[in-house]
Amino acid sequence: MMKTAVVTVLGGVALLVSGCAGDSQAQVGGSSSPRPGSSSPSLGSADALVLRTKTTGGIAGLGGPGTMPDFSLYGDGRAITGGAHPTEYHLTPQALRRLVSDASEAGLARSRTVDDRNIADATYKVITFVTGGRPHTTKIIQEGRHAGDPAARFLARLVPSSWPRGDQSADPRPYRPSRVAVLAVTAPAGDGAASKWPFKPLRTGTQVGGRTCTVLTGRDAASVQRLAGRPAWRDRGQTYRVAVRPLLPDEHDCTAL
Repeated sequence: MMKTAVVTVLGGVALLVSGCAGDSQAQVGGSSSPRPGSSSPSLGSADALVLRTKTTGGIAGLGGPGTMPDFSLYGDGRAITGGAHPTEYHLTPQALRRLVSDASEAGLARSRTVDDRNIADATYKVITFVTGGRPHTTKIIQEGRHAGDPAARFLARLVPSSWPRGDQSADPRPYRPSRVAVLAVTAPAGDGAASKWPFKPLRTGTQVGGRTCTVLTGRDAASVQRLAGRPAWRDRGQTYRVAVRPLLPDEHDCTAL
């Protein structure tokens, strides 16, 4: 049975949620009146990770190093989806508070696994919820008899395309990262379709899942995304196949992957 869980864990995130599920009321960008007996935690800085989901496992081995998360939520209400065309959404402070409170009530503030041993080669949804400055991981099998689990039900809330317009402070837009990771692997020589690589050398960098990773910023970050569809590149006598991975606000370099 292949069961893998790859979760991006970032320290130093200042999200404080009440220790009692249902008694948490987030404080975002101003004052808010909590329910009687509840605390008023802060979601921290704009780039502080609050919540992340990722699909892992299965026969194909989903969720390996360098994979884009399915969903990432930050302290300023930004939500970024993964996939071939990452999209950025913006929750209002009120909607963000509700979502964080619901995550706590769904039991995401404690790590656990919702499993089914009778299913082989399963895929999982891995949820990382950052509370009290610490990430907590919930791993839910995608098949089986767990549709009634509160954490599994909460996943339905993390579909930004279905969020009411009144919960969003801006229109959705393509995610434009300031930094991108270039993941390169060597390819057979003599590929006539290979073009000359115009950026920093591909052969040096951080190893990420058997590929060499380098980070491009500024104009190079924008330019490389426009060129990413080409099948092969030549760089200093070697042929490479290249994947471009947008870095998220909490990901600063290749070690985050």
